[in-house]
Amino acid sequence: MSESKGGLMQLRVSYEGREDGVTVVRVDGEGPEGLPNLDASPELRRVLARLVEEERLLLVVDLSSLPSVDRKGLGVLVDALESLQRRGGAMSLVISGAQVRANVAGAGLHWILRFHDSVPSAVARMLEDYEEESIEQRRAAVECGDRERLAREAMGAETRFAGQGGFFFEHLTETISLVTSGPELDVYNASSMREMLVDLVEQGRYFLVVDLTDVVFLDSTGVAVLTGGLRRARLHSGALAFVARSDEVFKQLRLTGLVGVFPTFPTVDRAVEFLGREVQRAHG
Repeated sequence: MSESKGGLMQLRVSYEGREDGVTVVRVDGEGPEGLPNLDASPELRRVLARLVEEERLLLVVDLSSLPSVDRKGLGVLVDALESLQRRGGAMSLVISGAQVRANVAGAGLHWILRFHDSVPSAVARMLEDYEEESIEQRRAAVECGDRERLAREAMGAETRFAGQGGFFFEHLTETISLVTSGPELDVYNASSMREMLVDLVEQGRYFLVVDLTDVVFLDSTGVAVLTGGLRRARLHSGALAFVARSDEVFKQLRLTGLVGVFPTFPTVDRAVEFLGREVQRAHG
């Protein structure tokens, strides 16, 4: 057990290792910001980094006592999760407050940061997941993905194909393709995106990353096209993963009630890792 205090909010971080291999991290703090940002309290980052270095790779972070979580606080958790996943590990959150859940969903991170109502349920689900796929298997999948990424970087633009409407696609692996959108996905050009998604699925490309990083305008027609692409892929036991960081994209997903439908990630590599696991499940 280790515990410490730090930051302007007297944040208290403690952790305890369990016999089943899961480490439970508890975060307590008071104040209007809920979880403080890194400048206010770097203690959570230090504790999580220490656990990763010690190869404690199955973490349940208990935030049930916090009233809210700001974006910088969420960034601490996302950074730690990335380090864990690169080593084959995972993180789940325990959240009891509606505001914290809204903070996580509003930032589009609910596909990245899995959360539960209690520590026992979080631990049980994590152990269940790792019965199906071990830490070693997940680490091997990440390393394989790294090799594929380096290979496609070496090939460069030769693998990238332009479509109509400023959209592009490229095949990242034998099973996963990347579709990149231009700055607008709306009633005027969404048909071009639809045609590209339909063509890829008809070619047997059932696992697609749709990169919306550059999108500054997305309307209901564009959302409908993305929903249709997801539906087509799932008809073939496939999946879509979306890459987005702009407030405009998340706003449209919230307005249409699709925040919980589209698995959304901050980078292409993270989306590819997600789809890689989906490919293994589909072919398992």
